[in-house]
Amino acid sequence: MYSGRINDGNILPKEGINLIKRTIVFTVLLISIVLSLPLEASAAQSTTLTYGINPKGWFVQTQDAFLPDRNITYLGLNRPESIAFGKDDILYIADRGNRRVLMYDVTGDAIAGEIRYEGFNAPRGVFAAPDGRLYVADSAAAAVFVFGPDGEIQKTLTRPDSPAFGDTSYAPYRVAADLRGNVYIVSEGLYNGIIQLSGEGEFLGYFTSNETTLTFVQLMQNIFFTDRQLEGLMDRVPLTFSNVFVDNKGIVYTASMGRESLGLKKHDMSGKNMLPDVWTTEFTTDVTVDAGGIIYTADIGGFIGVYTGDGSEIFFFGSGRQTDADIAGMYTSLMSIAVSSQGHIWTLDSEKAFLQSYTPTEYALAVFRALALFDGGRYAEAGDEWTNVLRYNQMSVLAHNGMGKSLLYRQEYPEASLHFEVAGNRDLFSQSFWEQRNIWLLDNLVYVLAAVAVLIIASTALKYIDRKKRIKGAIKSMTARIKAGPLRNVLFAFTVARHPLDAYYSMKRGEKGSMPGASVLSGLFFVSYMIFQTSKDFIMQYQDIEDMDFNVVIGGFIGIWVLFIVCNYLVTSINDGEGGAADIFKVVSYASFPLSVSLLLVTVLTYGITLNEEFLLLFTLAAGFAWSGSVLYLGLQEVHGYTVRETVKSIIFTLAFMLVALVALFNLMILFDQVAQFIEAVVREAYMNVTGTY
Repeated sequence: MYSGRINDGNILPKEGINLIKRTIVFTVLLISIVLSLPLEASAAQSTTLTYGINPKGWFVQTQDAFLPDRNITYLGLNRPESIAFGKDDILYIADRGNRRVLMYDVTGDAIAGEIRYEGFNAPRGVFAAPDGRLYVADSAAAAVFVFGPDGEIQKTLTRPDSPAFGDTSYAPYRVAADLRGNVYIVSEGLYNGIIQLSGEGEFLGYFTSNETTLTFVQLMQNIFFTDRQLEGLMDRVPLTFSNVFVDNKGIVYTASMGRESLGLKKHDMSGKNMLPDVWTTEFTTDVTVDAGGIIYTADIGGFIGVYTGDGSEIFFFGSGRQTDADIAGMYTSLMSIAVSSQGHIWTLDSEKAFLQSYTPTEYALAVFRALALFDGGRYAEAGDEWTNVLRYNQMSVLAHNGMGKSLLYRQEYPEASLHFEVAGNRDLFSQSFWEQRNIWLLDNLVYVLAAVAVLIIASTALKYIDRKKRIKGAIKSMTARIKAGPLRNVLFAFTVARHPLDAYYSMKRGEKGSMPGASVLSGLFFVSYMIFQTSKDFIMQYQDIEDMDFNVVIGGFIGIWVLFIVCNYLVTSINDGEGGAADIFKVVSYASFPLSVSLLLVTVLTYGITLNEEFLLLFTLAAGFAWSGSVLYLGLQEVHGYTVRETVKSIIFTLAFMLVALVALFNLMILFDQVAQFIEAVVREAYMNVTGTY
């Protein structure tokens, strides 16, 4: 058979046919592999990320709590600003541009009707009361319209004519009402606070207001500026409220823009905030509360926060940034948020005029079930549910706190302490430890008293037996031998602490104390300092060892130690000081002994006290600083032959010199870093020019 090459342009050689077959097979195989790979839905991941707070207070990504569900774009909305749920999951939408309130049935996915009223000019805020009444805030009409359950207008709350209200701005753009019919109004451009009206429109006062908070620059301006200069500055005004909400129990909530720690408040009957400083974004636009008391906040960029009724962060989710892209879960301007009876979150994008809903995941539902069980006093069942939550997220701070609380109420204190420690909750850990300590004392008090009694009896008997003081003499002799042994210069620190003037006088004459002894004491101070920094019990150990920068901890200790000795030597050498650098080193080392003991004692005490006795630690620590400080002062006075005034002056100059040296060292470090970067850039450029790689 002829198998040579035929070059007539019509017939391919056998080798060519085989090559084409192999190419086709390889291509099909490659396409199959690519198609079998899991596709990464970048849009979903970027819009449904959920974050929680870890024990260190940092944001960490967790399991998804809510996922984007439905986008409603066909309602014909025009610049809508507010949404609120009424009965039967009817969502009321303040459709500003169309001068109406649209009713949307989220269950049936259909328009349920609309409210048009001739008095509407620009309806911006809407609130559905539990009794079926609907409140609509219209800033352009300067009124709040109240509609009955049948959709008929009942009353119009216009500007109050009370003299107390005066000429205050009245342009309602958000509104809420409590169970008694009192109306709470957020007025545009009003800094006085939330306007409170009776159901008949009588001005009751300002329910609450934000305090004026000054920045550091403004505080400095108040101190140094003249009255004329202060008059030329812009007015210092408090934050304005962005929304108000009243839950089904009549509790008032407010949202504010401008400060992260003041974005969410929960008010009592007098208007005072009942929540601690709760983290929100600076652009919190809305707040709502579901039937279970869970609080939800909305950020204009699409960041949604979920909190417990006491303000504890549950989780945060969303993009947190504005965008014009048509992606589920991302917004141009997230203005309002509401929660249906099914627990689904509904949000309103004012710029794009569409609704976006979110459905809770099993993780979120488990958290909500556990919270509800605990609030209902069913602690054992709540503990079981928190265990279920921990299966989803083993490091959930909320779950460990909830589990610890359940165990605490069930009087299982050791187990509760473990969960509170994981959650970083020192307050409840202290409470649990308090109970454990009380139980231990009750169980062992008899043995403790018996041990004390035995010691007292033994001491009395020893005194009677040792009437000739033979035992006491032997103890004194042994103590004297120890003091005269190799450790005598180290143990001399006890004498320095008790009688510093006499001790330093002997040290100056070279009779007692030595450089080796001082070196041991300085080493003891360093060890005590490191133990204090790293080994306190959880209740007082506010920074974990793995988070410590030991270059800073160790370098800072040694640097300040050496810097004080050097600076004091330089200062005193030009002021007729008699002591040299070695003398100063010995003074500082021996003076550190009381503080070393104090640091070790505080570290040990942290394992037996609660937060209620924290003052004992502070007192012990302060006593150690004061004792060592006074011994150091007397030592410097004695070693340099200074008067009281000269000693104080030398210490002040030493500290000032240390500050100058630290600033100079900091600047040198920055300079060396810039020089290193410059040299690195030059070398890299030269290498690229030589090799031709760019």
